[in-house]
Amino acid sequence: MAKQIKRPIGVTIIAILTIVGGIILTFGGISLLAFGAFFTSVPIDVFISEQLQRQQEQLQLQQQQQQQQQQELQNAAELQALAQFLGGIGIAIGAILLAVGIGYLVVSYGLLKGKGWAWIITVILTIIAIAVQIVSGVTASMFNASFIDDTNSFATGIIAQIVGIAINGVILYYLYRPNVKAFFGKSQPSTTIQR
Repeated sequence: MAKQIKRPIGVTIIAILTIVGGIILTFGGISLLAFGAFFTSVPIDVFISEQLQRQQEQLQLQQQQQQQQQQELQNAAELQALAQFLGGIGIAIGAILLAVGIGYLVVSYGLLKGKGWAWIITVILTIIAIAVQIVSGVTASMFNASFIDDTNSFATGIIAQIVGIAINGVILYYLYRPNVKAFFGKSQPSTTIQR
């Protein structure tokens, strides 16, 4: 019978952070799904129909006013199309966030139970997060340098990216510690106690 390895405290902290992230992403996904469903199902012209009726009564007899009404109706149709497009985007992004949030919750369970697949997924997601932060930091700095003259927001953005990269780097380093890998069944436990 194999001796069960005690879960390292850092794994518990990473799992808790993953749970919090999963809850936030799940609620964000549900919110975006509701937002998208609202905008794709509610016709915008209902909100502006009373205004258009009043304008139509006042402007019935004059040709110029009729052209203005037609333009307003066309604008209302374009606004409806835009609302449906944005609602569709909200639904798509919401579905992705909901799936990722549920995935985070599943991974956090695996982290707490010492499942090897959870270690692999966490390592992959941490590497992806580092790459995304590097790319977004570079693109944001290029955007800010070319369009915005606010050096405070530029510096704050770069510092935030560096902090995010550092945190993910520490998590990645920690996941490769011998006792952490042993907890997930990725190596043999070391004889010294490490946290």
